[in-house]
Amino acid sequence: MNIHFRIQLLAAATLLATSNAHAVPIYQSNEVTLYMEGYFTAHMINIEGDTQMRDGASRIRIGLNIPAYDNWDAGMNLEWGVRAISSAQDLIIQGDQQAAPGDERQSLYLRQGHAFAKHPTWGEFTLGKQWGVYYEVTYITDWYHASGGLASGTYALGSDGGTTGSGRADSAITWRKTWKVDAGEFKIGVQYAAHVADLNLSVNDVAGPDTLLTCPPGDCEYGINHSIAAVYRADIGKGLFIGAAYNRVKLDVSTDNGILIDLAGDTEEIIRTDFPIRASSNNWTTALGMYYGGEAYSKGFYGALVMQRSQNNELAPTGSVMGITNFFDAKGSESFMSYTWGRDNCYSIYGGHNYLVSDDPTFEAALVEGNRYKLALYYFGFQYRWNERITLFFENAVDDSNELATPLGDHFSAVGFRVDI
Repeated sequence: MNIHFRIQLLAAATLLATSNAHAVPIYQSNEVTLYMEGYFTAHMINIEGDTQMRDGASRIRIGLNIPAYDNWDAGMNLEWGVRAISSAQDLIIQGDQQAAPGDERQSLYLRQGHAFAKHPTWGEFTLGKQWGVYYEVTYITDWYHASGGLASGTYALGSDGGTTGSGRADSAITWRKTWKVDAGEFKIGVQYAAHVADLNLSVNDVAGPDTLLTCPPGDCEYGINHSIAAVYRADIGKGLFIGAAYNRVKLDVSTDNGILIDLAGDTEEIIRTDFPIRASSNNWTTALGMYYGGEAYSKGFYGALVMQRSQNNELAPTGSVMGITNFFDAKGSESFMSYTWGRDNCYSIYGGHNYLVSDDPTFEAALVEGNRYKLALYYFGFQYRWNERITLFFENAVDDSNELATPLGDHFSAVGFRVDI
């Protein structure tokens, strides 16, 4: 049987709490601070002889900080992604450039939206669409300008990871807390989300040839999501980071009201509306990460590695399998390394890899062509920081993927720029 899931993400506002290094105050008083942050980026990219100018991960964020009482700070963040160069053209959306399904062609789309309250003793509580706690570990290799983020399990199901909670989590409640310890600090994050997305499920030939079984709207869904992450930053040399994260979301595919349709005639005919469907499962991914150095593109050496394993967290191209869903279990790894030098640390060379393969015998046995899903990209780039707010870059990727993963990976050379607010 062939199963096609069309995921309809719930409408959600968007937000992000990130570093305010380049934040520009719009209004300040004793009661509130309103500020703007973000950047504009674009690149000229050549893929197998085809050259185009493309949007990067441009975004704009507005934040409001409100000193509350008894050392509490509260506020909100709103962030929009911007397609300024070629919003009407087809785009390769990957890594941190990903929009949620349905958003790829919009010139302005919501990326994140949350409210927060934080306290030195009680930690930080955040409610809304936000970076999930899983990203506390996987962000360490997500620093490429034109690509990347394809093998850590963060951007699940070809989206921004909002449905699964591993990326920019939809409708999430999180708690994060950092403790100072001897020679470093320890941080933990936990996350919960209730219903985040409906599943429109269609199954061909489940009750005989020329039949179609569908799940009624609202009966099948991506249900409750749980995540946990723990990281330790040690004051060893320029800094040592070790982290682990686990993310899980329940696929509730269970109903007594399945709709069975006869496709044999000239017109579709409903045979019954009480067909039972029992196919619930879990989508989960786990990651281990480590880096040494200050941060990416900081003075000297920075090196990071992330390894992950997952279940039902990756999607093969439509039509690539026979008889089963195109969800598959996988394992993968990402690396990112940079070395920075020069006056004001303006020169950086960087490189690394993204590697993802299927680890699912049932899926692999059902492939129409080939015997495994394999994505393999190897990066090398150069960055020049012209000043504090303007960066120029040259990035290349060598592709060693198989045909099944070609839609996500290919050889490319890109030249681009980034301007921070």
